[in-house]
Amino acid sequence: MAFLLFLLVGTAGAYFIGYAMNGVMQEDGFGVLMNTTILMAGGFLGLYASERVYLPFDSITTTSVMVVSGGFLSLALLAVLKGLIRRLGY
Repeated sequence: MAFLLFLLVGTAGAYFIGYAMNGVMQEDGFGVLMNTTILMAGGFLGLYASERVYLPFDSITTTSVMVVSGGFLSLALLAVLKGLIRRLGY
């Protein structure tokens, strides 16, 4: 049940953030749905990292920070790679 709740709330939050990031990044972005997908996938990578990496702070707050950081880090990394590839002419 907690996983389903995380999925539903995370998807709704990622949609709103993806919509806002689409307005901010414009041509360097991926569109609303791809931004949402990237944020969700990065969030799951952050959740996986929080379970696999030993941290001295074992709390829900640290896990939440890792999930949000994973989402934004993946979106930022892919946007930088897309911008780099576009500017190199590919």
